[in-house]
Amino acid sequence: MAEFAEVVLNMPVDRAFTYRIPEPMRDRVRPGVRVDVPFRNRQTSGFVVSLADRADFPKIRDLSGAGADVLADEKLLDLTRWLAARYGCSWGEALAAAIPTGVKKGSRGKIVRLVSAGEGEARSDRHRAVLAFARGLEAPLPRPEFTERAGVGSAVVSTMVRAGLLREAKVRPDIDAMAEAIKERRKEITLTADQEEALRVVEGGGVVLLHGVTGSGKTEVYLRAIRRVVEQGKQAIVLVPEIALTPQTVSRFKARFGRVAVLHSVLTEADRASQWRATREGQVDVIVGARSAVFAPVRSLGAVVLDEEHEAAYKQENAPRYHARDVAIERARREGATVILGSATPSLESLHRARAGEYRLARLPARVERREMPEIEVVDMTAEKAELKRYPIISRRLEQLMRQAMERQEQVLLFLNRRGYLTHVSCPRCRWFFSCRRCDVAMTFHREIQRAVCHYCFDTQPLPESCPGCGAGRLLQYGIGTERIESEIKRLFPGLAVSRMDSDSMKTRQDYRESLRALWGGDTDVLVGTQMVAKGLDVPDVTLVGVVSADTAFHIPDFRAAERTFQLITQVAGRTGRGPKGGRVVVQTFYPQHYAVKAAATYDFTGFVNQELEHRRELSYPPFVSLVRLLVQGWNEERVRKTGDELGAKLRATVDESQATVLGPAVAPLYKLKGRFRRHFLVKVPKLEAVLPSLKRVAGTFPNTSRLQVVMDVDPVNML
Repeated sequence: MAEFAEVVLNMPVDRAFTYRIPEPMRDRVRPGVRVDVPFRNRQTSGFVVSLADRADFPKIRDLSGAGADVLADEKLLDLTRWLAARYGCSWGEALAAAIPTGVKKGSRGKIVRLVSAGEGEARSDRHRAVLAFARGLEAPLPRPEFTERAGVGSAVVSTMVRAGLLREAKVRPDIDAMAEAIKERRKEITLTADQEEALRVVEGGGVVLLHGVTGSGKTEVYLRAIRRVVEQGKQAIVLVPEIALTPQTVSRFKARFGRVAVLHSVLTEADRASQWRATREGQVDVIVGARSAVFAPVRSLGAVVLDEEHEAAYKQENAPRYHARDVAIERARREGATVILGSATPSLESLHRARAGEYRLARLPARVERREMPEIEVVDMTAEKAELKRYPIISRRLEQLMRQAMERQEQVLLFLNRRGYLTHVSCPRCRWFFSCRRCDVAMTFHREIQRAVCHYCFDTQPLPESCPGCGAGRLLQYGIGTERIESEIKRLFPGLAVSRMDSDSMKTRQDYRESLRALWGGDTDVLVGTQMVAKGLDVPDVTLVGVVSADTAFHIPDFRAAERTFQLITQVAGRTGRGPKGGRVVVQTFYPQHYAVKAAATYDFTGFVNQELEHRRELSYPPFVSLVRLLVQGWNEERVRKTGDELGAKLRATVDESQATVLGPAVAPLYKLKGRFRRHFLVKVPKLEAVLPSLKRVAGTFPNTSRLQVVMDVDPVNML
């Protein structure tokens, strides 16, 4: 029996540490077990990755404790080791991200005590009344509800349980994941010829890019492909980018498959742990979840689906900075599973790989039942502003179409990818600008809480009544968010039921339930929302979609700005016209001649892609090269500057010009964030695998502490 364990820790240290296994623990310490260890002058935890019979270190400390279960099997250990090498993090960080917190803590989930009628006859009038109530129930009730409805105290119920007059069963409740907000009935669907052909391509295995216009029936292809996987005794993982998409997705899959688990952040730690354990124990056929569900512990993986594969939400923004799409492809390759990447607007990286033959391509070029795509009308807000002599939040054309939709008792969806009420406050006299004290960003005023909030560090401040710089009493207030749109719609259309769906208003499962129930039930006339309403939602009575501002991405210094604008307009447009009533879209923009806007308005995907790829080729950006971003951040501005200069010198001395192009150091677009100053590099790499070890080695020569960090981000999505 091995005497020593190699342990990796959840910290940016790319090595394993050797610990002695105390005699009482040796029967349960094995690779994949979570252990507690002393590290320096504190206790921490990690995972055993291997065992050894001998060790050469002069002083070896003992493990402090060990779990009873293997949480990371051999397949997960191998996958996370690959992830650490691919994304420049430690093995311990990769393992920590792959296993839910509740599982690591051993959370068992909520227990519900269900009360029902027992045997025998009651003697007292009170007990007879309670027993009669219990026998009249169609199903057992949770104990708190039973006592309330029976009109007795908990002590009476306990007495009757001990006497056998009532029964009490302890159960773990199913995780509904808000799915009961939407009831999907099983429908007999005949596949179109395009869907049949797409399914044939999917059954060929490998990585399949399913490029289908909105409403073309991609989900039905997923369902049919997964049905065949389940019939083979295997499991499937379905990833969605937004929690708001989960209820409808879960509902659809539950209508087809009885054993569906859910893994996403709205669940409690205990609920996620419960779903994770059910999956590992083979009680689940389909797992639906957000990014981290790619690590779900299925016994035999048959398929992984990434719905809306182009979405930035699949990229993790803190260590380990993995992309779920690439992890899914690597996991599927190792386990012989199929990957389906579905989107109406595939990422240029995925499309380029499909064109090059790395992925197989399946197309769904038309909507089911041959429904027409909604007409997209572009409103030039520069002309609108000039004619009205003011900046209108809702253009005259959009307002007119909204009134017509309301007269027909139809629903309207308004989209803006910006929260809050006011987004900019400044002084016209001295140019003072209301910005965060800790970040290089504008404060956003939220009228509901009467405070301005930084959306990066969440610091709050009151809205100043006068300029702190020069004392001027008049401050300019401009910029709009979803809260202000909601207020404007209520002013323009008094009496309408207006709802808002953004991260401010959707904080709990109950918030999602109520919002979705009202939307699908027709109780909501106008829904205002951010990106969580831009995709996946399929509501037949939504006949008008308004993009209040299509320009938000244009103001971000990012080479993907045009691509994101095109995707945004196309995806939001897809929320209407799905029913027999048809639909239309209004896009408000100050850049109506931009090629991304013009292409989206005419559904010219090929034209946009060809023009955008040509720009990328000329400038050597993905998909023609890989990108690695190195970010230096710290509390001391001068030290950050010096470290950036040193890092740049080391990079250029280490990496040959034929292997990589190093750009920087430069001030990051968000120069100050959460109190830390930031400089960054972009490294353009034709062949990532040849250069990545050198970049990781160079970054590792710098300190990684709370005061100064060098962060490496492979295939970055956020360029700020």
